[in-house]
Amino acid sequence: MHIESLRYFIELARAGSFYGAAKNTFISQQGLNKAVSSLESELGYKLVERSHRGVRLTGEGEVLLRYARRIVDSYDLMTESLVSMHLESPERDEPINLHVSYYAAQTAAANTSYVGMLAERSSYIEEPFNKLVAHAANSDGTDLSYLDVHAHSIDEVLANPNVLFEPIVKTRYGFVWKEGSKLAGEQMLHRETIAKMPVALNAFREMRQLAERLFRDHPMENVRMEATSPRMLLEYVRTSDYDAIAAFDSFGFFLSQQDDDMPTDGLHFTPLSTPESIALVGFLYPRHAKLSLRARHTVSVLKHFLADNCADYFISYPLD
Repeated sequence: MHIESLRYFIELARAGSFYGAAKNTFISQQGLNKAVSSLESELGYKLVERSHRGVRLTGEGEVLLRYARRIVDSYDLMTESLVSMHLESPERDEPINLHVSYYAAQTAAANTSYVGMLAERSSYIEEPFNKLVAHAANSDGTDLSYLDVHAHSIDEVLANPNVLFEPIVKTRYGFVWKEGSKLAGEQMLHRETIAKMPVALNAFREMRQLAERLFRDHPMENVRMEATSPRMLLEYVRTSDYDAIAAFDSFGFFLSQQDDDMPTDGLHFTPLSTPESIALVGFLYPRHAKLSLRARHTVSVLKHFLADNCADYFISYPLD
C-alpha cells in the first residue's frame, strides 16, 4: 500500500468526483482510478460507488477514510521528525540547488527566515520556465524547481511524463487601484475596461510576456511606466491621479500589505475576469526520483510558513 494512494483516496472523498480529485492532485483520471482500484484489490473491498453524479464512499470506504487520514498525518509527522534529526547532524548537512522562476522567488522572499535558510544551505538560482522544467525532469532528488504555472503552460507540465507538480498557492493577475477610482465596486475586471487607462507594468520579461498574452485582443494603449520593483508599481498608483492602475497579482498584493514598509494604504486589488489570469505556484518534482531529506525539509518549511501566516489569503483564494 502506497502513501500516495491514500492521499489520492482522501482527495477523492473530499472532491466527490474523479475529475475534481484528479485535477486537484495533478494526475490523470486514469492514474487516480488505478490507485483506487489497487486499494480495493489489496483490501478486498469495494471502496467507492460510481455514478453520473460523482462518487460515494461505501461503508468500507468510510472506514478506510478515517484511518487513511490518521496514517497520512502520522506519516507526515514521522517524516518531519526524521528530517529534523537528520538536519541536526552536521556531517549529513548536504546542500541543495533551488531553481526558481522570477515570480516564485517573490513568494519565497516573503519569509526572511526562509530566505536565510536558503542562503545558508542552498544555491538559489532564478531561471526561465523551460529550464526549470528541465531541471525537475533530470533531478536526482537533491534539488528543487519552484515556479509559477499559468494557463498557457499547465498542459506542458501535465503532459511531461518525467515531472510531478505540487501547487501550494493560487494567485490571480489583475490591477491595483486607489480609493476614488472608477474601478471601485468591481468584483472582476474586464480587459476592455482598462485597456485605455494609464497603467504601470512589471518590466520583467516573463511578466511582460504574460501581460501581452492576456491583452492580445485588447492591447493596453496608455502604458506610463514599466518597472521590476513592486514598490515602484504601488508608488505609481498611490501618487498618480485616480485613473492610474498597476498590473499586479493577488498574492503579491497580499504580501505587500503584510510589509509595513510597502506603500499600500488606500490601495486595492481586483483580479481580471478571464480564467487565463490564474496562476499556480508550487514545486515541480522528478517523477522517477525520491527527494532528499534536505529538499523535503525546504518544501515543508515554506508550506508551514504559508499555512501559518497567510490563512486569510487562502480563504479568499482557496487552492482548489
